Amino acid sequence: MQYIKTDTEAWEKYPRYRNWFNKLYVSLLLGYDCGPSGTAPTKDGEYVVRPIYNIMGMGLGAEVKTIKSGDYSKVPPGYFWCEYFKGEQYSATYTFRHEKKPYWELINCWKGTKPKDNLYKFTKWERSDYAPEVPWEFNELCVIPIINIEFIGDKVIEVHLRASPDPDYDELIPIWEDTKKDIDKYTKLGYTYIESFEASEGYLRTKRLGFMVK
Repeated sequence: MQYIKTDTEAWEKYPRYRNWFNKLYVSLLLGYDCGPSGTAPTKDGEYVVRPIYNIMGMGLGAEVKTIKSGDYSKVPPGYFWCEYFKGEQYSATYTFRHEKKPYWELINCWKGTKPKDNLYKFTKWERSDYAPEVPWEFNELCVIPIINIEFIGDKVIEVHLRASPDPDYDELIPIWEDTKKDIDKYTKLGYTYIESFEASEGYLRTKRLGFMVK
């Protein structure tokens, strides 16, 4: 089966389920401490601030901010704040099995590595034998052939009504504009370069050029 691989295609194909593109909706559905611009946390702490909708992906506009209780000034219009989760980040793809006991079957999962101060610029993805369980609230999506969920620990941070667009290898090392010099280094270590350009319409501070894969 040929699956769609972009959120833009999924938006057009599944109009009934467009509420799932709303990251604030998903966070509220799962009971997270969160709220839109114009509201504020009730306790001091670190929060992720990002757009409520981002069809382009790549974590555009997302950042970690320290917000004090009652401070409404840190979240611009169109954005929301959400409690900051710590732990490993996973990108897992599932399909729904309509068996006697229906369940979400794992297709593949990768564990990602990135610096805390940059929520999109991953340094490595590794295939993972472990994948978090899909919350029961996601059973509404059982008619979608395949979904991709991003987790931190076991906490869902976003869902995509499509397959993962990244190459299917055991290791993927993103190559960015400022890490092009690493291509030769990884080639000597047995990796292969695959072009996978991601400019996100010029909104990325550093564009992704591709992956070293193995």
